[in-house]
Amino acid sequence: MHAIRITTGMLAQILGARLDGPPDVVITDVAGIDKARSGALTFVRSARFAKLWAESKASAAVVTNGIDVPGHDPSARALLHVNDADLAMVKLLEMAAQTLPQHTPEAGVHPTAVVDSTAKIGSGARIGANSVVGPRSVIGDGAVIMPSVTIGADVSIGAQTVLNPGVVVYDRCTIGPRCILHAHVSIGADGFGFRPDPSGRGLIKVPHVGTVEIGSDVEIGANSCVDRGKFGPTTIGDGTKIDNLVQIAHNCRIGRSVIICGVTGIGGSVVIGDGVVIAGCCGVADNLTIGAGARLGAKTGLLEDVPAGQTWTGLPAAPHSQQMRSWAAVRKLPEVLRALKRGGGAVGKAVEMHRRDLER
Repeated sequence: MHAIRITTGMLAQILGARLDGPPDVVITDVAGIDKARSGALTFVRSARFAKLWAESKASAAVVTNGIDVPGHDPSARALLHVNDADLAMVKLLEMAAQTLPQHTPEAGVHPTAVVDSTAKIGSGARIGANSVVGPRSVIGDGAVIMPSVTIGADVSIGAQTVLNPGVVVYDRCTIGPRCILHAHVSIGADGFGFRPDPSGRGLIKVPHVGTVEIGSDVEIGANSCVDRGKFGPTTIGDGTKIDNLVQIAHNCRIGRSVIICGVTGIGGSVVIGDGVVIAGCCGVADNLTIGAGARLGAKTGLLEDVPAGQTWTGLPAAPHSQQMRSWAAVRKLPEVLRALKRGGGAVGKAVEMHRRDLER
């Protein structure tokens, strides 16, 4: 795959897979089932993808156990049956990633970096070109600070954490070990707080004197922002994964192993329990609580608390089963209106007047 060559027999051994097909098919790439060429390995995680196998040019596929793959010819191509094709894919992609060239700064401090004399740089840490490390900040062992990163005063960066180009960590913030912050993430900017000036001449800025505390093994996508608390910290728990273009407002408390997908905005002082999944383009109003294990569907607009374990969707948000009934009823409205119109009488006239009003 990519820079390596591996056979289907070797892959079966690595994955503990049941091989249906020749063991000597050479794999040189990984691709989606509809774009794969000869020599590529693909993945089949559902019956929908299995239907594409017969027309695919891929040489082999990793298939979740129990999925029937129509049109398979074991004399020409190979299927590798595993318990979970997605987890197998992760394992193989990790292998492939290790073969790709990695560019990180050399160990130590680049000559163009500016590191305050009171800062502490851990063993094996790497500080890239044009990066800045402020007074009394601590960079953990093996941490990687890529070029053009700005780290303020009294900041703590955990061991083996990676800050990619353009990351900014404001004063007094803490990032735990083994975190990954992608390009242009902002940690610790002021929260968005303003009040009307009693004189009527504009707005008064509310100072934010809190911090941000990020746990271990957290990943934050490019151009996302985590604002400091008004007082006390904004916190993100261990293992949480945040996508690109996500806004986390002041004093939020985000639990462990939470997933927040792209272009989502979380209002101030929101509490998010462990294991919550928030899909893309969601909006969460201030001061709400989302219980552990809850889920928000894409483009959900949340205006009230969500109990643990429930799935909510829509705008305004409601339990998904309730929304499904509402949406089904809305789809029937045109038919109901036509029936009422045909029925005549006062109701029919009212419906017709309403229709004309809508058309104006």
